[in-house]
Amino acid sequence: MRLEAPANYRNDVNVWVDEAIWGHRLYNDQTPWLVLLEFLAIFQSRHAEGKALHGVDRNGVHETFTYYIPRLIPLRQLVFNNPNIRYVEDNHQSDPERWRTWLKALPSDEDFGYLQARFGSFARLGRVVEFFQTTAIEPHRQRRWSSRFLFPYGPNCLYADLPTNINGSPDRRFFARSGELLYLMLNRSGKGIEIAKMISEKLLRQDETWNRVVRALLPENYRIDSNLVSSTIGYLPFTERAEYEELAVTWTQLLKLNLSGEVLLDPLMRLSALHMLLYMLRRANEEIGDPSEPRFVLEIASPRRSTLFELSKENFGANRKLSTRAVRAYIESAKNDERWNTALQARSPSQEVWKYLTTRYEWKHDGGQPSGDPEMIFETLRDYADKRHQQHVAKVHMEWTRQIGLAVSRRGTGTWYSPDDSLLKALVMCTVDEGREEYHRFLSKLYDRFRLVIGATEAERAFGVLPTDQNAFMQNTQRLEQRLRTLGLLRRLSDDCAYVENPFRGNV
Repeated sequence: MRLEAPANYRNDVNVWVDEAIWGHRLYNDQTPWLVLLEFLAIFQSRHAEGKALHGVDRNGVHETFTYYIPRLIPLRQLVFNNPNIRYVEDNHQSDPERWRTWLKALPSDEDFGYLQARFGSFARLGRVVEFFQTTAIEPHRQRRWSSRFLFPYGPNCLYADLPTNINGSPDRRFFARSGELLYLMLNRSGKGIEIAKMISEKLLRQDETWNRVVRALLPENYRIDSNLVSSTIGYLPFTERAEYEELAVTWTQLLKLNLSGEVLLDPLMRLSALHMLLYMLRRANEEIGDPSEPRFVLEIASPRRSTLFELSKENFGANRKLSTRAVRAYIESAKNDERWNTALQARSPSQEVWKYLTTRYEWKHDGGQPSGDPEMIFETLRDYADKRHQQHVAKVHMEWTRQIGLAVSRRGTGTWYSPDDSLLKALVMCTVDEGREEYHRFLSKLYDRFRLVIGATEAERAFGVLPTDQNAFMQNTQRLEQRLRTLGLLRRLSDDCAYVENPFRGNV
């Protein structure tokens, strides 16, 4: 069932198209890591109120709640706006001199003198700060210090994305609401309460060592909840979808593994993004009217270009363009409505078509009604929606597939689906349930759950016919087998018997 979008969100955009199809909103600048961080921040806020992933009433009303995220400005200044700490340590001999020089040079109004009593040695503080800098989320990206993030060792590490004016409104470039969509998907999965318990016990523990160290960097009486950013939850169009349930299964399986929370965050990030990409492709197909299932044809890295490379590259291109086709189909659907025909038959058809389109799509055209006949007005809307889509949402597939290790780009060659080792490990973690899985059964489960096409059998299921070059698919499965064996995730017992092994299975 489709849910009505809150009026404030519809009024907040110039045309309600991307958001109507997928939700408010998907955004290419918000990487999969930042999607997960935003989700965890929302979860922590709701958990503090005892309402994390508590589910939704099946009465056709969209969730409406406000969540709060700390700013934690002293912590962020100390870790990410502290350029002199290493220089001071290297160029001054005594600890008193180091502390005095550093506190004077620190570009902050905060008094960090309390750190001298807590850490004693200036070098000890320096190593802690360096640790958080080097383990930060995406340290290679050039972002302003107010938009850089600690690795989420615990709840003390979660804070809002802020503009340069750190006391102003939150920035929506890196926390662009995609994390809100992830929260809503899990909230509607039917397994929210179970997942919430595991998240609080495993991912966001107050007693985790590095979470306690973060607290030691803050002033003695500093209240984390004293300077908060508030936001209302975003919009997700549908109450129930198979993608929500599949996402919840993945989270449940990963959180039950015999691994620490900090180790699980990377596979959770990758596979959550993969589920959201599948949601995006399926919704696009629904708007286009294509009943087929999405698929990702994976070429396992080969020493020479193969048939699989060309097929994977073609598949990537088709998937990347799918969202654009969906936007155009969504706009074209306006002509199938009786109101379109009524507007064309009116005394002033251009005026009536303009009224109809602005009402249907919340279209706010600069300068008011565009000139021209009804068809020209329609083309103006279609071109505007298409241009807006290309700026951000159309880029999500390219950006996210590369960042989670599903796709590879090479200059002069293009982009195609080819998994990296981290994604392969994540797939084994959540797919191999009983400790080990027969290899071809494993390939079949990858297709069932994630639409990953690796072998000839899965290719036949995906395309409806046997591939013409079955030898290429056979070599593809052999290369994956070798990769998994190298990673210590596969064992061949005989010529006819190979098993994929999940060494992390089992409850804690």
